[in-house]
Amino acid sequence: MTERKPIGQLLKERGFITEEHIRFALLEQKATRERLGEVLVRLGLVTEFEVAQVLAEQAGVPFEDLSTLTPDPQALLKVSPAFARQREILPLRISEGALVVALHDPFNLMLQEAVARVSGMRIQPVVAPRSQITRATERFYYFLENPPEKDLEVITERLRENPNLEVQMDDLIEKLLILATGRRVTDIHITPSEKTTQIFFRIDGVLEPFWVFPHTLHARLIGAIKVRSGMDIAETRLPQDGRMRFQFLGEEYDLRISTVRTPAGENMVIRILPLGSTVYHLHNLGFTEEEVAILKDLFEKPYGMFLVTGPTGSGKTTTLYAGLRLLNLLEKNVLTAEDPIEYRLPLARQTQVNEEAGYTFARAIRHFLRQDPDVILVGEVRDEETAEMAIRSALTGHLFLSTLHTNDALSALYRLKDLGVSADLLASSLLGVLAQRLVRKVCPHCREEYRPPEALLKYYGLPADHVYFRGQGCENCRGRGYLGRTVVAEIFRVDESVKPLIAEDAPLVKISEAAQQAGMRLLRDSAREKVLQGITTVEEIRRVVG
Repeated sequence: MTERKPIGQLLKERGFITEEHIRFALLEQKATRERLGEVLVRLGLVTEFEVAQVLAEQAGVPFEDLSTLTPDPQALLKVSPAFARQREILPLRISEGALVVALHDPFNLMLQEAVARVSGMRIQPVVAPRSQITRATERFYYFLENPPEKDLEVITERLRENPNLEVQMDDLIEKLLILATGRRVTDIHITPSEKTTQIFFRIDGVLEPFWVFPHTLHARLIGAIKVRSGMDIAETRLPQDGRMRFQFLGEEYDLRISTVRTPAGENMVIRILPLGSTVYHLHNLGFTEEEVAILKDLFEKPYGMFLVTGPTGSGKTTTLYAGLRLLNLLEKNVLTAEDPIEYRLPLARQTQVNEEAGYTFARAIRHFLRQDPDVILVGEVRDEETAEMAIRSALTGHLFLSTLHTNDALSALYRLKDLGVSADLLASSLLGVLAQRLVRKVCPHCREEYRPPEALLKYYGLPADHVYFRGQGCENCRGRGYLGRTVVAEIFRVDESVKPLIAEDAPLVKISEAAQQAGMRLLRDSAREKVLQGITTVEEIRRVVG
């Protein structure tokens, strides 16, 4: 039998960490007596995701990402919740007479034997990150034992019979939020109509109808959420914004609530932001090898400004944090100002802005400049003061990272000029801009060949004789044909060919031509590549990219 290599050595061989990282982790290990892998994860040098991938490869066992997976209830019933929680395993499905089980240690044969004995079935192990297994076990056994949909059906039926029925609003809000977090919902829309209150969920960027209540519930539901989120319950004419925290099975979420008045009543949108999410590697987000190499070069610049643009929910902050992981954080002083802190990066000094207390993005940058920073990350450049401080930090020997809301990479130039940045300062400080979108991936469980519409193939310049794939719809993807999302990207590098054009305030068309001659690929080109690889569909890129 081949001798197993230490986990640190394996992670080093795959480029996740360096020898310096291992030495630092060993110093920590002396103080805490943890396993080396646990220390590396706690310090943010690697993620459990990467440790699990390495272990799976070493053991010759498949790796499974549980973030987009829904276990088969029949598989869950094969093992008791208490056993699954105690042993940190999760039954996923029954395949060819074997129970597919996710575990974090593929070399624990005694555990596999125990699962086989309890379930009465042959075991087929797959490896998943430990925290994913723990969270998924709690969540899916909870839904198996306490299906919230049944409670919603009871409430709806009783309201039909008695429109003025007293409903426990806190309990109803809790059930809606539990269902939303269990389905990876990013936004809940509570929409009034003449006779009903409609609940929509946004999943993987697409708005889907979820539930309908009688309209008599609407004002009470909106009022209860407004109270919990610190809004003025008496004000129903003007738009309002609020926020609150929600906890479920040990996970915490930051909720941003917004209301606007419509003829039928107040429309409310609840944005759900998970806190303490895993910081992935750029490869895991869907960037190509070539794109990772370009981004690595930009993130390793000693000074200048790099921006990520795209609409709300396009993964901008996720990409910035993945980029930070390309740096050797042991030798960099990284300071962040965020709203809220979505990701925990132990080797960075993270702060959360507080507008009411006067701690804004601009003020944060001003104070950071006195903290001997190497890298400054700010949640968003949204006003003139922040833009001014961003340029100042980029021009004084610091790497400045942030986000903007623009449609493409080059539009960031116009946006910064709108915020008062002069063309010559922009040319001398801007390193590059990444524009990105998230497109849904074809569900791997129900993937099938199909023929896209000829008009779409022609429009995107795709070959007619290529084999294309789509999802036909199954239990795993809830009939949508898509499961999870991946990134499509457009990277604009400010090199010597475009710097003079930016400085002289040349038209964007001229700058775009020069950038494309230098090798810049447009969003549309990146999306086409994902279609040709069978990752997404041409209909999906039309929806997202246009």
